[in-house]
Amino acid sequence: MTFVGRDQELRCLAAEFERARAGLPRLVVVEGPAGIGKTTLVQRFLETCGTGNVLFTDGDEGEALLPYGTLTRLFGGLPAQVEAPAAAEPPDPLAVGAALLPELSERQASEPLCLVVDDVHWADAPTLRALTFCLRRLRVDRVMAVLMLREAATLPGPEGLRRLIAADTTRRLRLRGLREPEVAALAGGRVSQRAVSRLVAHTEGVPLHLRALLEEVPPEALDDLAQPLPAPRSYTMLVLAKVARCAPPVRELVGAVSVLGMSCPLHLAARVAGVAEPLQALEQVVREGVLLERSSSRGPVTAFAHPLIRAAVYRDLGPAHRSALHARAALVAEGEQARLRHRIEAVAGPSPELAAELAELGRAQVRLGAFGGAAEHLKAAAELSGDPAPLAAEAVEALLLDGRVDEAAGLTASLPDDAHPAVRGYALGHLAMVRGQVEEARAQLITAWERAGPPESGLAARAAQQLAMLCLVKAEGGQAARWAERARDSPGYRLSIDYNRFTELTGLAVSGEIDAALAATAGLPPPASATIADLDALLGRGLLRTCSDDLAGGLADLSGVVAACGERSVPFRMLATAMLGQVEYRSGRWDDAALHTETAASVADDADQRWLSPICHGLAALVPASRGDWPLAESHVRAAVAGADSVAALAHGCSAAAHLAAARGDHAATVAALEPLLAVEVHDIVYEPGVVQWLDLFVDALVGLGELDRAETCLVAVERLAGRRGRRSALATAARCRGGLHAARHENALADAAFTTALAHAGAGVQGGSGAHAGVGAGLPFDEARLRLAYGRFLRRLGRRRQAQSHLEPALGLFAKLGAAPYVGRCEQELSACGLPRAEPGASPLLRLTPQEQAVARLVATGMTNRQVARELVLSVKTIEYHLGNAYAKLGVSSRVALTTKLMH
Repeated sequence: MTFVGRDQELRCLAAEFERARAGLPRLVVVEGPAGIGKTTLVQRFLETCGTGNVLFTDGDEGEALLPYGTLTRLFGGLPAQVEAPAAAEPPDPLAVGAALLPELSERQASEPLCLVVDDVHWADAPTLRALTFCLRRLRVDRVMAVLMLREAATLPGPEGLRRLIAADTTRRLRLRGLREPEVAALAGGRVSQRAVSRLVAHTEGVPLHLRALLEEVPPEALDDLAQPLPAPRSYTMLVLAKVARCAPPVRELVGAVSVLGMSCPLHLAARVAGVAEPLQALEQVVREGVLLERSSSRGPVTAFAHPLIRAAVYRDLGPAHRSALHARAALVAEGEQARLRHRIEAVAGPSPELAAELAELGRAQVRLGAFGGAAEHLKAAAELSGDPAPLAAEAVEALLLDGRVDEAAGLTASLPDDAHPAVRGYALGHLAMVRGQVEEARAQLITAWERAGPPESGLAARAAQQLAMLCLVKAEGGQAARWAERARDSPGYRLSIDYNRFTELTGLAVSGEIDAALAATAGLPPPASATIADLDALLGRGLLRTCSDDLAGGLADLSGVVAACGERSVPFRMLATAMLGQVEYRSGRWDDAALHTETAASVADDADQRWLSPICHGLAALVPASRGDWPLAESHVRAAVAGADSVAALAHGCSAAAHLAAARGDHAATVAALEPLLAVEVHDIVYEPGVVQWLDLFVDALVGLGELDRAETCLVAVERLAGRRGRRSALATAARCRGGLHAARHENALADAAFTTALAHAGAGVQGGSGAHAGVGAGLPFDEARLRLAYGRFLRRLGRRRQAQSHLEPALGLFAKLGAAPYVGRCEQELSACGLPRAEPGASPLLRLTPQEQAVARLVATGMTNRQVARELVLSVKTIEYHLGNAYAKLGVSSRVALTTKLMH
């Protein structure tokens, strides 16, 4: 086949591949209408780029509903660690995406890897979500991914993929039609210049149409202005003319292939077509250029030469013929999903029996957590049902729980105008909730609750579940608990929305009933053996324990839930991962906290979960802010603040911004960041101790600005509530703030007493504290370090230098272990001002490293291999090698043993 033009596009592809060769992973998106030459361009590039390390596959419209069909063809199967038994539900796309990272690392070991997916718009959703997760986590890998699609703006894939395509770092090539010199070269001198001009004007330079006309229309006809040319839209007629030249059995075989998909085993097509000698039939249609023949271990496979050819053949079959072929295909197709798809296509109108079967299958998948497959079956059931709206509402719910918000919005918009108010209200309310439109969600869900009769009892229960979560994000904890209880007591209650118990427990906790909530969780099993309801309650108990200073218990619950919740909904997994990151941050396990909160924020963005995204980004900002990674912290703060449409989101966004300002020592910015919270009139979440940390930052900043009376007013309220709750961390924090306020007023004896009280509440004596209940001293290292820094600064300014040093040195050690570089600098400054011999020679060597290098070095020092570290941090092995090499250079070591020794000392 002659290749002409596209020189600029080939140069762009070559340049991007050289960047990938140098260790800069690249994504190239090739766009253009059908027939414009996307596949031909990329194949030409692959022939000339000098690498045989290529993974190539294409989306198949017939396999769009087959989970991981495209990915399986791309990699030859799913990664071994996530491959499910044949009868099991498909694995989670995020787990598959993480498992692809070591696979890509191996494949790029000897030479750069080029990963190509054609017809992305027809790839199945799980494949696209897994690839998106994987591609977003390539850092220094020699990988170039090429995605070919018709129009990125209308891509039905996941939101995360659309954002990845739209990113500034993605190279997008939009193919246009061929110009006259290129068409002349394509024609090979067989037509005149007038014919060339006519062809370009007629086809707009689309290569597929040009080739068809050059093959089918004689040169003299192309030059004859009086003879009309077939219109480009009549490409179908050119295809059908080729098929018509074939014998009847051959035509039947082609029609059977079009029903089975873009490609299929020849023996299946023969059985559907009723053709006894398929090889003879195939030979003729291959000569016509309609079908291609490929070999496989299971015998000959036939495929259409181009998707437009298949579309032309399929549309020309006629409704009755098409239905009959699908009915035959349903009897012979391989796999239950494929047979079911053909049964659906074979139905000519409503089929209550098939709709009921599909609905029951979808509901069973919901109970198993397979929300993606459930949505497809429920949508199909709705289309075949005499009353589609109720099943469509269930499909909307499944789509939202699977993180496919745009598809859910499209299905919601298609609900009939005469749908039952409860059905319409639930679908619109749940969608508005996920999009963060809190007031719209409340109005619609109340309608669903109030208008639901006995036939809609299931929708009423689910509306109550959503209202419970809505009240929680609006900081109405008591109301949240009451709605969750109503949902549980409703006759139609089921566990399709799987965070109802979490919502009830959290509602009680944020409204001051944490002890009662904890009492209600006694006797729960370990997460590994928990049921759906148990995992829901364990998630709630993990948060309760975190807020009540039982950090070890919170870690145990939440880490177990995260490990066991792979088959739960996208919102549940985000909540669990974000809450785990929160308790890890408070416990001083900052590398783990950064990993989990970053993952939660990334998934929230990918799945377009706007109601949770600000909370996840707010939590993800805490570690980089405290470590001085300003660009990363700022990006999370911007995302948190921009999407803060609820009280819970506002509280986390303001807290994140304040932590960033406090780490920079900017008191005015800290106050400005927190001012919006002062206008919030509800108590829950905002003021309840242990939920969102901000009041101590506010008091400290006011003291730093000299606004002592205002600080006093705020602190009195903090102390009152801390005393009422009796939690040691809240009491210690309030006493520290009181010490700082007394110090600013030069009330030295009172300040000394307040700091001493804070240490007593914290369980952290001069030497670091001990005992069974060591409180902050054992469980909240960042809080302890801040307390000791504040007390040490106060003592140093009184001239009590040795006492100051006895607090500043432990503070320095804690900050250094956490990698809190801004606070290490303050400690160093105070210790230098003491002018005394130092017990410690200096700060931790980890502070010389970037946060990413620190995380890698810490894990390597525990004995992990690079592959294990990559799995833990959800990065590629190549990225781990890159960061580890940088750490070696900065620390002056050349081996893992030397690195471990350096960090130990």
